[in-house]
Amino acid sequence: MRIDDQVKLIKAGFEIVRRDDYPSPRIKMCTGINGGWKTYKKFETKAERDKAFSLLLKDEKIIAD
Repeated sequence: MRIDDQVKLIKAGFEIVRRDDYPSPRIKMCTGINGGWKTYKKFETKAERDKAFSLLLKDEKIIAD
């Protein structure tokens, strides 16, 4: 997804999230500023992170990158 598209979605009220494993399992959220991402939440295990990620995606305004 291009940065311009991310900005459009954020301005429309959506939040964009992605999974990340480095340096530890976490969920990152798009800031909409210069293609930046910030840590939304850190987890002890990938399974814990994936479960939380699935729950987030049930919200109509949250989409995965």
